Amino acid sequence: MSAKLVTFLLLQTAVVVLAGVRTIQQPVYRQPSLINELFRQPQRIDGRIVGGKPINITDVPYQISLQVSFLIFLKHICGGSLISKDWILTAAHCTHGKKANQLRVRLGTSETKRNGQLLRIKKIVNHEKFNHLNYDYDISLLQLQEPIEFDETKQAVKLPKQGQEFKDGEMCYVSGWGDTLNSNESDEWLRRVPLPLVNQEQCRKQNLLINIVTDNMICAGYSEGGKGACHGDSGGPMVNGDGMLVGVVSWGNPCAKPNYPSVFARVSYVREWIREHSGV
Repeated sequence: MSAKLVTFLLLQTAVVVLAGVRTIQQPVYRQPSLINELFRQPQRIDGRIVGGKPINITDVPYQISLQVSFLIFLKHICGGSLISKDWILTAAHCTHGKKANQLRVRLGTSETKRNGQLLRIKKIVNHEKFNHLNYDYDISLLQLQEPIEFDETKQAVKLPKQGQEFKDGEMCYVSGWGDTLNSNESDEWLRRVPLPLVNQEQCRKQNLLINIVTDNMICAGYSEGGKGACHGDSGGPMVNGDGMLVGVVSWGNPCAKPNYPSVFARVSYVREWIREHSGV
């Protein structure tokens, strides 16, 4: 075969390849439809405190770290609140599908990986109306295997009365562990952030494309964003200035985005349920 013929065949091949490359369609990026957005599962706030400050466990002695146990390893998955010497309140989506022997509770420490007490769980009681699609009734009780002794690092949080209401704009405080979105801030040390309560109707409208905000939920956050809960703190406490447990961290549009308040399970609407199942 002559050199000219070889060169001709190579040029023909190159032309075909280049033509094929030119006809490859580029991917089309579409905005999610309104229908898809409305039926999308809300994003859990598995608990990051964004824009918060480090605190000591003595500032929030009711705070616990819920951890999953695998062989010799432990991993923080959610927060929670001591409500008595042997009962803890957390979010149902933290415990849904899990067995008591898979979980551990670390309490009495500002750190998730050391110090304090590491305890086993005797029983999990998820709210029977918990809806894992929209996170309604996102409430769970955990009974410790053995009662603890209270001290300056371990105390029960105050619980509201059944149906107790809280005012729009009232300043509350969310605490927990998790990614701080800042490489200079440790995610292994307890942090807290102040958040004002948000009007219920306003919260419904702002979260409409994420999830339906029911009456069993309560919202908090800043319209400008920058502070709030996010991945890592689900189940953790939101208390008011009197130290009363107003909400349990549930879901939201991470992380501390403007015009998207964080959403919490409303504790006062399940107060009698808590009493019925824990005696507290």
